[in-house]
Amino acid sequence: MSKTYLVARTSYRVQKRPGNILPLAVIMMLIILMAGIGIGVVVLEGAQRAQQADQAVAAYYMADSGVERQLYEIRKNNQTRSFVATLGGVYFNGGTWQSSSGLEQPTSKSFTTVATSSFAVLDLFDPDNLIAPLGIDNMHLTWTSDPACGGTPSRIEVSYAYWDVVMGVPQFPSDNQFRVANKISCCSLDEPLDSNKRYRIRLKAYDCPAKNVLATFTGGGVAKTYPGDITLSAEGTYGKATQKIAVTMPKLDILSGVFGYVIFSECTLVKGAGGVVCP
Repeated sequence: MSKTYLVARTSYRVQKRPGNILPLAVIMMLIILMAGIGIGVVVLEGAQRAQQADQAVAAYYMADSGVERQLYEIRKNNQTRSFVATLGGVYFNGGTWQSSSGLEQPTSKSFTTVATSSFAVLDLFDPDNLIAPLGIDNMHLTWTSDPACGGTPSRIEVSYAYWDVVMGVPQFPSDNQFRVANKISCCSLDEPLDSNKRYRIRLKAYDCPAKNVLATFTGGGVAKTYPGDITLSAEGTYGKATQKIAVTMPKLDILSGVFGYVIFSECTLVKGAGGVVCP
């Protein structure tokens, strides 16, 4: 008995379609490239900012060294403001500084606090020229009471020493003492001055501390600059960065507060001027 096997044939038709792998690959590469460029830009900008910050810090210290040099010349070498205005310096690392102004003067003098135990000092004379006329005939003073006063008004004691100029020569008073001009109730005063005299004025709170003390000056009704302070400023440069520092300070270095009190001594306080020799 014979068997017959039927074999079914299945035919497959392969359909050819357009490919899309290449455009997709190109798009992916572009995305990766743009992401890489973005990251690179961020890193580069960060590096540039860090470099600029370093240069700015260096430029700041260039300017700071310039102000310190000007202060040294003013306080230690007794130089004038016009001299320090011409100063400059160059350092081994390529940094430089240049005086940007040594002649500016403020239009007022302020103190955050005037205490009852020490003096605040105002110099109404030109330290570079003691005989120069200033033409200041009035000092206007304003202040507020310290909250610690508990409602008690702050009063300020004004005292002064002065000298005249006769035929171009400073004439100092023989006693050279500070005279008490006023004990004024809170919170403003106008102190008349002699425009032909040069003053050192001292302020001291009388009952309790005075805050935000502001002194302005006039002559003939016209505002005058305050001659006791100077503004020293310097511009420092390092790399592409430039920084400027301006500092307002007393032209003369005021002695320690201990000299604001009466000192009792059997010996002269002016050494080498004769009198009793102290051991």
